[in-house]
Amino acid sequence: MAEPESEYEEIFKKGTIVEVSSEDEGLRGSWYTATVLRTISRKSRKIFVEYHNLMEDDAGSKHLCEFVDAILVRPIPPREPHRIYSLMDDVDAFHNDGWWEGVVTRILEPSNCYSVFFRCSREQIDFFSSDLRLHREWVRGNLWVPPLEHHASPSSGFAAFSLLPIEFFSSCI
Repeated sequence: MAEPESEYEEIFKKGTIVEVSSEDEGLRGSWYTATVLRTISRKSRKIFVEYHNLMEDDAGSKHLCEFVDAILVRPIPPREPHRIYSLMDDVDAFHNDGWWEGVVTRILEPSNCYSVFFRCSREQIDFFSSDLRLHREWVRGNLWVPPLEHHASPSSGFAAFSLLPIEFFSSCI
């Protein structure tokens, strides 16, 4: 069996486009696109990346580059460009320069828009389907796992959402 470092080295070669998660408060559950600039350091198990949408300063003159823990890095998830989402689908929505985990709470037809509720921020925001993707987890360094199926029912998490204060934003109008 290969050592974890060699598995990471094989998957995350220099020049590979990846996604990086953060453990920082307020950023958990989000993924940011980056390019690997330097492969894993065996001692620190870190990868040096350059973010595509995160900048070093407010002026936006230079992309943020940093060492990140290899465990916070994954390949770009598969896309399904013409996917139709259902109520309670776990999705990632492109928002604030990254992909944020949420759940579809409303289908806005025929505009091809969906309302997505973000559990962490308690916000509900409308998105075009082009800014959504099915939420998937990268497991054991070699496998994408789709979410478990959810069924909207009075005892499901959807009912609990209505009890929370929600900020609502729409970009689909």
